Amino acid sequence: MEHRDDIYNLTVEELSAAIGTSSASIVRFAQKIGYSGYQELKLSLAVDTRHKDFDEEKIYEAISINDSTDEIMEKVALENIKAIKDTLKLLDKEVIDEAVEAISSANKINLCGVGSSALVAADFHYKLTRINMPASLYADYHLQMVSAANMHEKDVAIGISHSGKTFETYKALETAKKAGAKTISITKFGGNPISKISDIKIYTTEVEKHLRMGAIASRIAQLTVIDILFINIVKKNYDVVSDYILNTGNIIAQLKMNE
Repeated sequence: MEHRDDIYNLTVEELSAAIGTSSASIVRFAQKIGYSGYQELKLSLAVDTRHKDFDEEKIYEAISINDSTDEIMEKVALENIKAIKDTLKLLDKEVIDEAVEAISSANKINLCGVGSSALVAADFHYKLTRINMPASLYADYHLQMVSAANMHEKDVAIGISHSGKTFETYKALETAKKAGAKTISITKFGGNPISKISDIKIYTTEVEKHLRMGAIASRIAQLTVIDILFINIVKKNYDVVSDYILNTGNIIAQLKMNE
């Protein structure tokens, strides 16, 4: 408890070496006090630290209303960098590979997201469309539900929600799952309704506990996951998609104006 900030930056192996016990003992201790494992324990410590340090005059995490523009520039950048680094610690290679395999072999891919998560879904939709993958993203919720209901076993539904509690995204994934589709969630770490109903669970770090201005760092973390998935999809299917990337790149280049 006296070194919670240090623990958040340590792997279970590094912590076990620092305190002179085994990694298995740390995991068992975390489970005994009610957590799923070490990762959930250290994230809970980090969240508790943010609660204790919270200042009502903070606009966003470490940023105060009295900060200068230079200070805000630096702090926003550092918060985004931290969100990326913390998310990388949570990503499981096997889970990423499983998601890449599911997306690559899908007959139909439905993307779901609301608010800032919809912007992340749109970015993924653009990337998948560029390599001619059958991805869909609907702004109209009713159409999203209709599309989810028409999914089948070889289809994939991807739900993006930082909280993991967005009702529209939850219902779309639930409907797709009932129709037989494989479901993938991208949410903050920890148990939440959307991850619980998903076949493949991808986690980002928990950020913006007291955010006043809408999602910032959570969007950066989600976009990082999207980029990791996309690059791995391209790598896995490079013989096929390389021509699509080249052709679409040439088409977009034609829309650029000469100086």
